[in-house]
Amino acid sequence: MKIGISNEWAPLKRVMVGHGMSMGPAPSVETAYDPTSKHHLKAGTYPLPEKVEEQLDHLAKCLIQEGIEVIRPLNVPQLEQVFARDVGMVIDDIFIRSRMIEERRAEWNGISPQLGDIPVLALPDKADLEGGDVVVLEGAIAVGVTRDPSLTALQTARTNQAGVDFLRSTFPQRDILAVELHKNDEDPAQCALHLDCAFMPLGGGEAIMCRDAFLSQGQFDALASRFSDIIDISTEEAALLQSNLLHVAPDVVLMDPRFKRLGEALRNRGYRLIDCPMDQVGKMGGLFRCTTLPLLRLS
Repeated sequence: MKIGISNEWAPLKRVMVGHGMSMGPAPSVETAYDPTSKHHLKAGTYPLPEKVEEQLDHLAKCLIQEGIEVIRPLNVPQLEQVFARDVGMVIDDIFIRSRMIEERRAEWNGISPQLGDIPVLALPDKADLEGGDVVVLEGAIAVGVTRDPSLTALQTARTNQAGVDFLRSTFPQRDILAVELHKNDEDPAQCALHLDCAFMPLGGGEAIMCRDAFLSQGQFDALASRFSDIIDISTEEAALLQSNLLHVAPDVVLMDPRFKRLGEALRNRGYRLIDCPMDQVGKMGGLFRCTTLPLLRLS
């Protein structure tokens, strides 16, 4: 199987899409591992498995209609397999298996049988890295990292400095732009679980960014300087995962129709939006980028 990802916006040809089959019972507030899920569990609004499955199947259908090959993880009973992005990532022609939090590591058992003969690069010991923290740019990789000792013990701290060092040694031809984000295990409005919850490059040279999600103004400015224009979103919009989009082509983006302000901003900049409701999936802490693992984009 051919793989290759040089950036986040080139025409998408092959992608793994998570599913909602055989998810098992909903977690409890105590066992949930992201603040958005905890919020909806407490409010009694956590999604039904059949609604999650329905929305992910519709997402897959939207991609197939755009001429994209869609692969689904092998179903593992009683296992949540919604967020394929965090299980691994493709950068250039290398597939990297993430080292996820312990509660999610069994998700690899649904992904790996579908990869065929693709060689898989494993992370070194002590390196933590999840796909949602890694955003591939032209000539660079932006990566969310938690370094602050007061935050590293939090469950929402998913990528460490050893993970950044691994990317730097594996891709010496690329600039590695490490940025630090606010983390909070209980409040989704005070936490960017992954970098793609606060930042998304666009195919026209702009980027969507949540300024207040970054710990360092200098790191925000350095990343923002790479783009021609910034569409700023609030922490409330970031908590709804409005930056968590997926490019089908440089000027074509999958988007939830709830996001009126951002949708208008993108249309005014010439993007075609594919409306795809994902409100139920979003209650579990991820959206379009989280549920998809691109394997091949045309360079």
